[in-house]
Amino acid sequence: MSHPDTNRASSSLLRPREPLVGRLQRYWRDGGPWGWLNAMAVSVSLVLVLGLLSLLVVGSFSHFWPSRLVEVELTAQPGQSPTALTTTRGEPAADNRHLLGELMHEEMRRVASGEGDDARQQWWLLQTSSRDGAAASWQWLPETLLDRMTFPSQALMLEMRDGRTLYGMPRALSDPMTGEMDHTPDVGDGPARPLSEDAEPLFARLKMIESERRQLQALRLDSEALSSRYQALQQSLASRRSATAGGDAAQTHEDAELEQEMQEELEELEELEELEEVRSAFIEREGQLSALRDALAGGQLLLGGNGGYEGRIALDDIRNAWRPNAMGFSGRLMMTFKRFRDFVAGAPTEGFGGVWPAIFGTVLMVVLMSIMVMPFGVMAALYLHEVAHQGRLTRLTRIALRNLAGVPSIVYGVFGLGFFVYGLGAGIDELFYSERLPTPTFGTGGILWASLTLALLTLPVVIVATEEGLARVPRRLREGALALGATRLETLKRVVIPAASPALMTGLILAVARAAGEVAPLMLVGVVKLAPDLPLDDSFPWLHLDRKFMHLGHQVYDLAFQSSDAFSSRPLVYATALVLVVVILCLNLSAIRLRHMLAQRYKGATE
Repeated sequence: MSHPDTNRASSSLLRPREPLVGRLQRYWRDGGPWGWLNAMAVSVSLVLVLGLLSLLVVGSFSHFWPSRLVEVELTAQPGQSPTALTTTRGEPAADNRHLLGELMHEEMRRVASGEGDDARQQWWLLQTSSRDGAAASWQWLPETLLDRMTFPSQALMLEMRDGRTLYGMPRALSDPMTGEMDHTPDVGDGPARPLSEDAEPLFARLKMIESERRQLQALRLDSEALSSRYQALQQSLASRRSATAGGDAAQTHEDAELEQEMQEELEELEELEELEEVRSAFIEREGQLSALRDALAGGQLLLGGNGGYEGRIALDDIRNAWRPNAMGFSGRLMMTFKRFRDFVAGAPTEGFGGVWPAIFGTVLMVVLMSIMVMPFGVMAALYLHEVAHQGRLTRLTRIALRNLAGVPSIVYGVFGLGFFVYGLGAGIDELFYSERLPTPTFGTGGILWASLTLALLTLPVVIVATEEGLARVPRRLREGALALGATRLETLKRVVIPAASPALMTGLILAVARAAGEVAPLMLVGVVKLAPDLPLDDSFPWLHLDRKFMHLGHQVYDLAFQSSDAFSSRPLVYATALVLVVVILCLNLSAIRLRHMLAQRYKGATE
């Protein structure tokens, strides 16, 4: 008895071999190459996305990681002299052979030699203390000008609240009682050491100042609340007295009215007592505020020598201070996380500061845009697919919608500026805010007009995605609902729209992905470089749609193209772009999660 495998093998040997051309044709017919091409395209896309994220992370890391500070000692060459070096105040340096700062970059350059051949020479880029209010000062130094490089452990790096970065050696700290400069401040435990050897007193004073700043902010809020309460009590007391005076003429001698009058007098006395208490508390808070302001303004730090910043600095102007050369790996890592936290959660300053208002403005604008675009997009898609006659006019409308999706965003910005800001906004000001004119309220850019402009920008995307979802709803669902006695409106509301809800969320995801990164139209209708006040606060009406706002995309543009210091702003460009990518990713993941929940709920409806 022969084995089946043996028969199969013998038959394959007897079968004539298929030509190579025929096998290739069958391979192409079966779609084999397209599967490999799709896999390759997905792999390339993943590599590009991971490469982009890696570039942003690595590029922004240098801003948050505390680099070591180097003290460079210069040497004078024949015909060369470092006497042109000056201090950060523009005066000749006391020791012009030293520079203190961060080594940011090194490169090899070709220089002309005496024999006519080009020689390669190493150059270092040194970031030194800020000059003339700039973010940083940079100097390229050739290796021929460097004599020695050291890393002093007591070198300080100071981040100022105005955006400057200073490097220097601590020399003296002002006494909190007398205000005189003390070179050996005492922290209370152990023998006092010179500040140039032990900077712990400085860090202790900075922590105390930060605590005082928080206390000052709390006292300021408390003082504002007491002031509002004081004014409210004054108005209540004045209205009560005017009401009592107006009722004297009609007052009768009945016992009930006398009793009511006595009760009102007692309440007036209680209000007077509360008014006096609030007034005393308000005066006390103002005194505490004044004392804290004086204490904050009195602290000073003296820096000098070793090629760093020379002069006195107000302690209240220092945001962060650390000694990078004295830190270990764990200390540097903790400082990196702290600086990144301050960057994400901090308020903006004239230098740069944090990006929290930009994050809040971006998310709020996307939320308002989604609230505005989804109802109109869904209703338009329902009309085109379910109600309108499928004729030539409907086909032309669909073509126009698809063409609108390709219109440049700046065109929508111009339309928003002309129609919303100068049209609707100016009309609202004339009707409801005429007493504030000529200062515009809604007749200028704001988050409302920015959200409406981006809603128009993303409306075609939502309509097209929703129509595709409605087309995938089986006809039998509509016919079954109508056969059971449901009206056409009930069929749309309870059958068609729920079954197409995943497609609705797909349209929302595409709209968020496009709108969150748009910058050009926002520059015309409300985004600004610096807006520390958020559009949402605790004052009525809480959501201020007329306010201007900050946007992460505009921050990236401003740092990349409008900054006067490209070297300092480059890591901030990467960091802000990374935060923008993370924000968009979180928004999209939220919508994708909601779409998945809806798809699971109505699973099988479109099958």
